[in-house]
Amino acid sequence: MDGYAIRSQATVTASPNSPVMFLVTGTIAAGDDPCVARTAGAHVEYDRDGGLQTCVEIMTGAIFPDEYDACVKVEDTVPVFEPTRRRGAHILVTRPVPPNANRRSAGSDILKGDVVVEKGDTIQLSHMLPLASLGLGAIPLERKPRVGIWSTGNEMVNGNGSTRDANGPYLTAAVRYMGLPAHFLGVLDDEPASLRRHVEMAAASGQYDVLLTSGGVSKGRFDHVRAAVDEMGGEAVFHGLSIRPGHPVLFAMLPGKGGKTAFFGLPGNPGAAAACFRFLTVPYLREFQGQARELPVLAKLLRRPGTSGEKHSCSANQDTDCFRHGILSTSAAGQLMVEASAEQSPSKLSPFKAANCWIHFRPESSATIPGPGGSGLVECYPASPTGGVLLSPNLCN
Repeated sequence: MDGYAIRSQATVTASPNSPVMFLVTGTIAAGDDPCVARTAGAHVEYDRDGGLQTCVEIMTGAIFPDEYDACVKVEDTVPVFEPTRRRGAHILVTRPVPPNANRRSAGSDILKGDVVVEKGDTIQLSHMLPLASLGLGAIPLERKPRVGIWSTGNEMVNGNGSTRDANGPYLTAAVRYMGLPAHFLGVLDDEPASLRRHVEMAAASGQYDVLLTSGGVSKGRFDHVRAAVDEMGGEAVFHGLSIRPGHPVLFAMLPGKGGKTAFFGLPGNPGAAAACFRFLTVPYLREFQGQARELPVLAKLLRRPGTSGEKHSCSANQDTDCFRHGILSTSAAGQLMVEASAEQSPSKLSPFKAANCWIHFRPESSATIPGPGGSGLVECYPASPTGGVLLSPNLCN
């Protein structure tokens, strides 16, 4: 606040008919030493003569001098001009100014001992202002997990072929959308030795913390991913889950340089690969960085998912976790509502254009049953996981 630093007690009796006059002894700009004022281009000591009411012109951001306790705004003063000075040497104050008026005490915004960011937080743009205001030029951060990605299958051709690779570009973009380094390592054919060699070399290189493949994890004649993992000494944590889509998904820990390398064998169907990445790989990447568990929002279900085939429906009575894409919106009354996409086949990709969320239908949950006996509320997650720069636990004691 541009104005004049004064002693508020001196203005107790101020009024338009009986103004209080102050001698302007100098100017303090932002960055100036508060014990020195600027007058006529030179620095002079304040006049601390208690017999004369003095004030100092003070600019926004300047440090308050100790002898003054309030700031009166420029527009609330009347200058008394002298012909020989650019600015009046005296000002008149015509009304009382309360103590600490227009004065911000040091520490009044962020107190000593306040936690600005918690360990495990991701650094967002909103954190930058408070962190920078504390003079922190650098803070310790967790290292981001490095992710390597392959697509698999002889049918995968980039450029001119019968089948385009959708999973590779999608998974690479999804990891990068989280703010993490991702490298697409190419398309692996269905030859077991070649598959094992590429994955084993990447795990042993120490360049990656997480490896992803899509396709080749089921029990078909050309599904060799699990065998390759076993042959290289990998430890399968799970292979096959009671989920839809994506039940053949594989998660293993591979021997790597200086430790273990996480490996996700995602299904080949693009919709299944996307669902498994969102609900299995993303939580792992968050846990790797020390992030808290992602919490869903609850929305009123307007329509259960279905398609032309019953195998793609979600029954609340089956012992299976179902993940379905849909459209989340807000009603005029402010209630969150979600409608599952009409087409849910994991091989159909056109619904992804409009979908903005994933719906998690838990097994045996009355919460996912609309109407009597159920709340009609379902758990919804953003279609695209968000990321950021992760704060190291070392920052907070």
